[in-house]
Amino acid sequence: MRGRNSTECRVLQSSHSSDPRPHTERPLRRDHRAACDLLACALTQCHADRATATVRVVGNPGGLLHLREGVVVAVDSPGAPGAETLLLRSGRLSEQDWNAALREGTGTRSHQATLVARGAIGASAVQALVTMATQDGSFAIAAGDVEQCVVDDEPVDVLLTAADGMPPDLLLSETLRRLDALASMPFPLSPYRERVVPGRGTDSPAATEARRKIIEHATGRRTARDIAFVVGRSVYPTTVEISRMLTEGLLEIAPPAISFSSSHWGLTSLRPRAAAERTATPGTDDAGSLPTRRPGEAAPVSRKYLRPSGWHGAPEAPGLSGTEGKNIGL
Repeated sequence: MRGRNSTECRVLQSSHSSDPRPHTERPLRRDHRAACDLLACALTQCHADRATATVRVVGNPGGLLHLREGVVVAVDSPGAPGAETLLLRSGRLSEQDWNAALREGTGTRSHQATLVARGAIGASAVQALVTMATQDGSFAIAAGDVEQCVVDDEPVDVLLTAADGMPPDLLLSETLRRLDALASMPFPLSPYRERVVPGRGTDSPAATEARRKIIEHATGRRTARDIAFVVGRSVYPTTVEISRMLTEGLLEIAPPAISFSSSHWGLTSLRPRAAAERTATPGTDDAGSLPTRRPGEAAPVSRKYLRPSGWHGAPEAPGLSGTEGKNIGL
């Protein structure tokens, strides 16, 4: 892959891309394995070639997967908070220390080494958080729409990376596990579509401090993704928690944007919306949501993704495993 041109790109995209409708109409209740398959096709070749490259995923939200010698060292996506955001929003790192690291982390000294040298945070804590952000970014990309992958041999500078990286097969296996776990829940919430408001059970003992923080920011203008950014947590555990809170009555879907039955079965919220439903309703002010960035223009949508085929998940309810379990606050 390397050595042929200074910048060499290869494009892999979904087949049957003939539907002209915007990709934001695509139902989120679908077989997410198709998205993982497209990512796997690009990443497996990069791993085999031990490539140092950037895989640009075009879609909604899309993102960038950074590889070094065939392993994934970081993932950036507008769908999930990055390592820097988690450090700052969680209070683990002050903005002053971060700005100092940006100024000093030049030449042969990395930003991570600068942070550790200043005593701002330990090396193991940084690596655990970067690994968490990498896994969360991959989930965020696959939970949305993946339309095509562009492999670029010109790597992009990344401020914080995983020292050893993560083999693509392990990363995608964890991504698929999370998607299956979320899909198996009674309310398989999309991280990007439904906006939530406090429910009638907010005084319940089940409303822990972490849950109250979510309730505080559930203004009816924020999705699970938006709330994750505000509270400084990864988008996957935030989405799982909001899904549970919807089931328990601590949160409700904000009217009138979308409706759902009290039983949570046959959710219209995860099916294509009619044009009238997508029209902005006066007074709803979608500007309250955090901005959505897209790394590149979206390709046409495949018709096979326009069928609301459903998410086929494992029967057990999701838990937070590995790094997530140790960092429940993120």
